[in-house]
Amino acid sequence: MFRWICRMFLTLFLLCLACVGLLAYAYWVEPNMLVVRSVEVESDQVTQPCKIVFFTDTHFGQYYDISHARKITDQINALEPDIVVFGGDLFDNYARDRETLDLSSLSAAFAEIEAKAGKFAVWGNHDYGGGAARVYEDMMEASGFEVLDDESRLLSDYGIRVIGYDDLLMGQTDDSLYMLKSQAFNVIVAHEPVIAQKIESSSQNLVLTGHTHGGQVTVPVLTDRLLPAGSGEFRKGFYDAQEIGTDVDLQMYTSSGIGMTRYPFRFLNAPEIVEINVHAA
Repeated sequence: MFRWICRMFLTLFLLCLACVGLLAYAYWVEPNMLVVRSVEVESDQVTQPCKIVFFTDTHFGQYYDISHARKITDQINALEPDIVVFGGDLFDNYARDRETLDLSSLSAAFAEIEAKAGKFAVWGNHDYGGGAARVYEDMMEASGFEVLDDESRLLSDYGIRVIGYDDLLMGQTDDSLYMLKSQAFNVIVAHEPVIAQKIESSSQNLVLTGHTHGGQVTVPVLTDRLLPAGSGEFRKGFYDAQEIGTDVDLQMYTSSGIGMTRYPFRFLNAPEIVEINVHAA
């Protein structure tokens, strides 16, 4: 009996130790990682190879402070991108964190991000609330990003049109704007993944989205059920037209983003920057 009790307590101790270790990893280790995911895309509409670097959902604030901005900038510049795109949710909770956010330092760090053909951004739902709407666009423009609010820019040297949509949850995009007449290769940037199912286009399209954080903490079955509104059935990674459920020539990458919201943990969803290499087919 004594031996059985000792084994039981040892098992409980090891389980507790493992739980503490996992919590420590999810709190201190994974949130401070920054990995690069590489995606290869082919199109017969691009006129020359193009490297797009996509990052999203930094959620600067209480759980992810601005000291990380320099690391993001250095990582992006090391990739030598042609185009840099930000997918929204710069801030986490601006009303709560505004006193501690050093916007001038953030702007200075992101201003050093280099891109040969341009830097673009869209609105996320967290960029509207708590007074963030008054500073987000100015902040991004001061950093050299052009905020595309239901707008597009043709990059004729590459045969690429960059299209940016307003946030689905907090913005005001007329459904007619999802019907695209562009005959270039469309790089569509939107915060929420479900926008991919709204696109109508006769051209080739690549949609870049964030918002989901990949679930932020991966728990089998439960994570998919707790994704935020606007995620649909898309958690993270690369999706083709069939997986999206569309007849349009369209692919999508949904990034798990960089920062954190609601709780200061990441588990099996390391912060990521996405490198998209677009090749002429």
